[in-house]
Amino acid sequence: LLKVITWIHRFYFSSLGEAIQAVLPSGMNFVSEPRIKVIQPDLVPKLRGLEEKVYSFVVDHSSTDGISLSEVSNFWKQSGERAIQRLIKKKLLEIWHIPRLKTAPATVSVYEWSDTVRTIVKKEGWVSVWKDHVPASVLKKLEYMFSDSSDEHKESSGKLPKWIQGGLRLIQADMPATKSRLMEQAGLTEYIWKKIRETGLLSSQNVEKAPEESGLPYNPDKINQLNEEQQAVVEPVLKALHEHSYKRFLLFGITGSGKTEVYIHALKEALSLGKGGLVLVPEIALTPQTVRRFYLIFGDQIAVLHSRLSDRERLQAWSALQKGEKKIAIGPRSAVFAPIQNPGIIIMDEEHDPSYKQEDPAPRYHARETAVMRAYYNNAVIITGSATPSLTSLQAVRSGKCELLRLENRHALSRLPEVQVLDLKEYRYAMRGPLAVPLYLAIEEALKKKEQVILLHNRRGFSPFVQCNDCGEIPECPHCSMSLTYHKIKHLLRCHYCGYSKKKGAPCAACNSPNTEDMGSGTQRIEESLATLFPEASILRMDQDSTSGKGAHDTLLQAFANREADILMGTQIVAKGLDFPNVTVVGVINSDTELAFPSYRSSERMYQLLSQVSGRSGRGSQPGFVYLQTRIPDHFTFLYTKKHDFSGFAKHELKSRKALNYPPFSRLVKVLFRSPNEQLTAQTAEFYTQILHQLLPPERIIGPAPSTITRIKNHFCWETHLKLPVENGAGYMDRLFSKTFELFEKSRHASMHSVRITVNIDTMN
Repeated sequence: LLKVITWIHRFYFSSLGEAIQAVLPSGMNFVSEPRIKVIQPDLVPKLRGLEEKVYSFVVDHSSTDGISLSEVSNFWKQSGERAIQRLIKKKLLEIWHIPRLKTAPATVSVYEWSDTVRTIVKKEGWVSVWKDHVPASVLKKLEYMFSDSSDEHKESSGKLPKWIQGGLRLIQADMPATKSRLMEQAGLTEYIWKKIRETGLLSSQNVEKAPEESGLPYNPDKINQLNEEQQAVVEPVLKALHEHSYKRFLLFGITGSGKTEVYIHALKEALSLGKGGLVLVPEIALTPQTVRRFYLIFGDQIAVLHSRLSDRERLQAWSALQKGEKKIAIGPRSAVFAPIQNPGIIIMDEEHDPSYKQEDPAPRYHARETAVMRAYYNNAVIITGSATPSLTSLQAVRSGKCELLRLENRHALSRLPEVQVLDLKEYRYAMRGPLAVPLYLAIEEALKKKEQVILLHNRRGFSPFVQCNDCGEIPECPHCSMSLTYHKIKHLLRCHYCGYSKKKGAPCAACNSPNTEDMGSGTQRIEESLATLFPEASILRMDQDSTSGKGAHDTLLQAFANREADILMGTQIVAKGLDFPNVTVVGVINSDTELAFPSYRSSERMYQLLSQVSGRSGRGSQPGFVYLQTRIPDHFTFLYTKKHDFSGFAKHELKSRKALNYPPFSRLVKVLFRSPNEQLTAQTAEFYTQILHQLLPPERIIGPAPSTITRIKNHFCWETHLKLPVENGAGYMDRLFSKTFELFEKSRHASMHSVRITVNIDTMN
């Protein structure tokens, strides 16, 4: 991991501190704790009133590290704080700081017989333990009982005090154990427990709390046998594992072809060789479903890492991996840094997904490239898998850096779904709410057959924007150059970039007219329309708004898996890796959303999204049907999506990329300039780009120019893009940008220090 940190620091041009921060769990951060300490403990000063009381309190309660300032302040409240300040001025007390972990591991108290009890028992027997706590008459009964172990005499214990009876039962309990466990084993009441504790017979200590049981089914015998195609794919992976050498594979398998089974068999082999494993998924939404599949075979060898865990939960999982108590880590992007002992295999599912790229804050690493470096440093095997691999990974295959493995058939009885492209221009007068008639009828038929439906609409909220019908004004965020999205549930207009919100209903800011209209459709409006169109159907909405709570993803997906809902609709989350055999109809409300954002990757993102969501259909024995609604049906992406022809799409797209020297034929770097001053941002971007022209050929530099979104959080944004040779690695990046910033610092105008400059290697935009 130290090698990975150094590589990230150089390749992604981040500080070492930023790289270390990314690797360590947030619970491992240190904070400073202020404490009060007596300067001269032997001195007995002449004090009166509150000062004397506070000083005595500190002396009486201090350890070698003093006493926590918050503890003293909480005890003496505001008047005590003033007394503390006076004692500090008199040089009787001092405040100093000690570092401590921001999050301590969760602990639990466990109890066992005290050392005194054990000593007495060893020398004199159990009767002597109670001699200081009971009357002579009770002691005689105890002696009588312990002198003869017959059942007849044991029954006389009923004449003893109840807490002594409880103590006798406690002798038989397994220790050490928690209070609840001991009370359950010995059948104790709170009163009896308290009485026994008052005697000092029990001692306690805090130990790290064991992780909670997952409650997931575990049956390693249920591992599925591989079919011939899967077996042929897994053989070279197993061979590389036994050779204990670095090897990179790209598993190109169509949706539903059984890539997960290949992952499980490869991981099982790695564990049999005494190695650890790492499984990466692109979204938190996929983590619960992936954990279930792997837990069935590997049980509690798995630790889950993701950002929805509390700091304490993440630290606990991280520590279990570091100590070797767990062998497998599963999670999204940041799990690539899991401290697995002796990692032998890294698996990255849906490797094409843009979620694997960290955009903010630094380090702006890509989990795929980081995983490759981690595998290389550990002589481990890495498998990146997808039904729609990134063009970058395909180029790695072409250049010999990666071996291609193919799964070209769906498993069992499932078949690829039939895809229909619906031209919304033709169906303008044949719509049922947001649905063209063929999609509406297909959903209606599926619901009659008790089958399930997934609908994708990649826009959150109720409507993308609100517009004044009188003057055409569209309310914008006051901090960003973006229109506000209407969220009907809370009746708010909200900015999805900075979080600004305001109540809807105010008159138009431009003409004061109350006549405004909700324009377009977001997931909330689509959900409302579906409820009207299919009143008998149960509908689940899955987007960022509905999954903000802890465990919300898992709750929604489990409900759908258990057929508690008929229709699952949402943003791109519903397109990624979900496996529901009863889903037969998939619809995309507006297939053109990806093309709306200006990027060289728009077509690739569009194909991947449409292909992935299409793959959610027909995964069981029933045939699947996919309906893509669009206003540009002639776009080449739809041609290849209809035929499930990824190879054809990739060949078409790579030809365009090569002609323009875009990735994967170059490494695209974005240098972003941000400040509250628009003119200064533009001047700094121009000045910095001139320095780049001194070091690079002009054909490798694009810009500077205003960013697509020109203002975010009251900061104006400009950017310059670089197309650098793809073979250049960490050393080149480190030297290039170190030199650039050195020249910039030497000659920049003083006012330019307020402009924030960030470097984003392998930018996805």
